[in-house]
Amino acid sequence: MSRDRQETSDRFKASLGLPFTLVGDPEERIIRAYGVRWPIVGLTQRVTYVIGRNRKVRLAFHSELDMDAHSAEACLALAEQAPSA
Repeated sequence: MSRDRQETSDRFKASLGLPFTLVGDPEERIIRAYGVRWPIVGLTQRVTYVIGRNRKVRLAFHSELDMDAHSAEACLALAEQAPSA
């Protein structure tokens, strides 16, 4: 999710060959719904969400500085959600 237009998000996804959808939210409807906009500054917080199959948020990880932690925390949450072999 970013404040970019959808076309910008689509180009960014394609440039990295990502296997998942990135969503542009230039009107900030979703950003406001999730409460991740800094009220005074007007910037968007860096938050990673993992949403379960039941459509409930399983993880909401906040960090403005540790980019690697976002993917690590998301992977842990997904591993916990995966059916055991």
